[in-house]
Amino acid sequence: MSVTADLYIEVKNFYARQMRVLDDLDIERFTATFTEDGSVAHPHRGEKVEGREAMRAKMKSMLPMYEGLVTRHWFDHFLIEQTEGDGLRVTYYSLVTQTNTQDEVHFFSSSSVEDQMVREEGELRIRERVIHRDNPKYGRVI
Repeated sequence: MSVTADLYIEVKNFYARQMRVLDDLDIERFTATFTEDGSVAHPHRGEKVEGREAMRAKMKSMLPMYEGLVTRHWFDHFLIEQTEGDGLRVTYYSLVTQTNTQDEVHFFSSSSVEDQMVREEGELRIRERVIHRDNPKYGRVI
């Protein structure tokens, strides 16, 4: 089912804000973009993390690997579909870059992502995120 232009813009703005707080390593604001029981299945870590508290703990444990780097998440090719009720299924491609202190930019990862979004208290939030690594051995996704 297609979405309105206003909803499309709202979703794109959601991701623009979400990735800015992630790239700023603002764990509290990033995890607040998920439902309390939200989850992330991340192929780079080979696990599914469930709930905001678990997300915060996992992200805090990973902060040392981002020292001395500027990380940027680049999203494109959004497909936004309404699901039952007020829900949304959003799929997109993600490219992550990292810049070091010598101004060298490196590609960190390329993935396709599937988010299940809901509206809570008038705000969009992610209930479930599944990240699929772009690698032929895992097959084509999305």
